[in-house]
Amino acid sequence: MSPPLPTLSVCIPAYNRANFLPALLDSILTQNYPGVEIVISEDNSPQRPQISEVIQAYRKRGVDCIRYFENEKTLGFDGNLRILFARATGKYCVMMGNDDLLCPGSLATIGALLAAHPEVAVAIRSYGWFVDNPAQLDQIVRYFPATRIFDPGEDTAVTFFRRVGALAGLVFRREDSVAAQSDRFDGTLFYQIYLAAELLLKAHGLYIAETIAICREGKPDFGHSPAEKGKFQPGVYTSDARVAMVRGILDIASHIDAAHHTHVYSRVLKDMGNYSYSFLAFQANLRFADFWSYYRAMGEIGFSRNPLFHIYFWSLALFGKRFCEAVIRLLRFTFRATPRLGGIGSGTSLETAAAPASRAAPSTRE
Repeated sequence: MSPPLPTLSVCIPAYNRANFLPALLDSILTQNYPGVEIVISEDNSPQRPQISEVIQAYRKRGVDCIRYFENEKTLGFDGNLRILFARATGKYCVMMGNDDLLCPGSLATIGALLAAHPEVAVAIRSYGWFVDNPAQLDQIVRYFPATRIFDPGEDTAVTFFRRVGALAGLVFRREDSVAAQSDRFDGTLFYQIYLAAELLLKAHGLYIAETIAICREGKPDFGHSPAEKGKFQPGVYTSDARVAMVRGILDIASHIDAAHHTHVYSRVLKDMGNYSYSFLAFQANLRFADFWSYYRAMGEIGFSRNPLFHIYFWSLALFGKRFCEAVIRLLRFTFRATPRLGGIGSGTSLETAAAPASRAAPSTRE
């Protein structure tokens, strides 16, 4: 007999974007997954009345699995994310941004994998991006060609570090997440990175190759909470904001080293440098003088020691973002996943993990 499916809480930190909420809720409600709840934490936004109206409309239709909370004051992205774990009741929390969409069958995929592998505390996944039409994806981010399981420890914490940056479809074991809660990194926009590192030093990780969620490309809405003001400007990611975000990620890595006597910081810095194209591409449409200043600021963080960082910059500067994006799409298609650089952990296939222990265990590194 198959093991029973775990209870899931789909957790949504809500701030404005009330017009996108029905589509998100519909994408969850059509999953037909048993034992699921939807937990929404509204963060004192100007659109609170509209968000509340959306919830009431679903309740009038007989939808009783939505649990809706309103924060008395604005906590910001990280604080609102943290409180969701305390408010949820499921064994696992599936995190979704308030303008994301869950792909059909995703909860069944997540539930079946977690039922078979209860040792997993954090799951990452493939996900897509779209601009206006969710039926027309701009790209799909796939870290590995197939679903993989990862042993606890520093290697897995480093591998997952940068790869939990996008929220949509991430999965955390709720009990562990509540036990590890901290407000130390409020204002970084990356509480999920801290949480994943804390949990993965002691518990298994999982990569789900199926596309679990899709994200809408849009303007950011950060900078309203006390912890975010001065760093982020609602409606736009400035170069200073991008630099602050990278510094925040590395501050988390430094904290993990100090708290657990690991060597995460240097390894994360190298991994981020190997994949620093995305950080540069975000600002590649600036005039060259501003793009150069941004490149210098990122280099001073520590990326200047990585040859790929310079190759990415000059490729964007000389050939343009459109050309570079086309090359990246071709590479992802050729490799059936994002090319793996720098010896990051590769985990173990589910088939190998299920094999008798007498068989030789494969290496978890490239």
